Amino acid sequence: MKKPKLPSSRTYQSPLREAQAALTRERILMAAKAYLEKHDLETLSLRHLAELAGVSPPTVYAHFRTVDDLVEAFFNWLSPRLGLRNSLPPLEQFGELPHQLFPNYEAYGALLRNLMNKPSWDRQRTADRGQRHGSWIAAVSEAMPHLTPEQRRRGAKVVSAFFTPTVWRWLVDSGEFEPREAEQVAAWTINALIEALKRDASGLADAAPTKPTRTAVKRKESAR
Repeated sequence: MKKPKLPSSRTYQSPLREAQAALTRERILMAAKAYLEKHDLETLSLRHLAELAGVSPPTVYAHFRTVDDLVEAFFNWLSPRLGLRNSLPPLEQFGELPHQLFPNYEAYGALLRNLMNKPSWDRQRTADRGQRHGSWIAAVSEAMPHLTPEQRRRGAKVVSAFFTPTVWRWLVDSGEFEPREAEQVAAWTINALIEALKRDASGLADAAPTKPTRTAVKRKESAR
């Protein structure tokens, strides 16, 4: 007697259904973008986002279980548009990066200002920093192999800070530079720091332990 065939456990993903899901996800993200350009991240709930996107709350929850999930997706959506996922040029060309990246930051300025320094956004930046910092350090290491690992790490982070959205925002908002001025100042600083690394990076080396002075020794002994 033949056993009846059991239904296959494999699920078939319809290309049309996948395309529709991708469009819905993009629609939700665009609704979040429009809201976050004018409002603070902490005021956005997934239920309210469903209203803004014109979909049901379960549809939003199917794509993003929490606001942190939404922020993660938004971070991954925004980063390449800012140019932050582009391959780095050689160290000698780092000075060109503010001219390339700062206009992108300006284009998404309202959005960045409402997202930066928020706990959920910072969690994404922290998760992403290993890759970012690694590429910075690799560029310095390739150009300056004579430096110690600590000099490379410290030098790379200081040089690269001046083409990040954080420094762009400080230059424009706190420093009150015009956008083109901000590009010029950041580019000049990067080039100056690279030249300083070439000339003398000894200030970035680990400091030698200092011997306690006689006065410090006497104080320590008298305190016993």
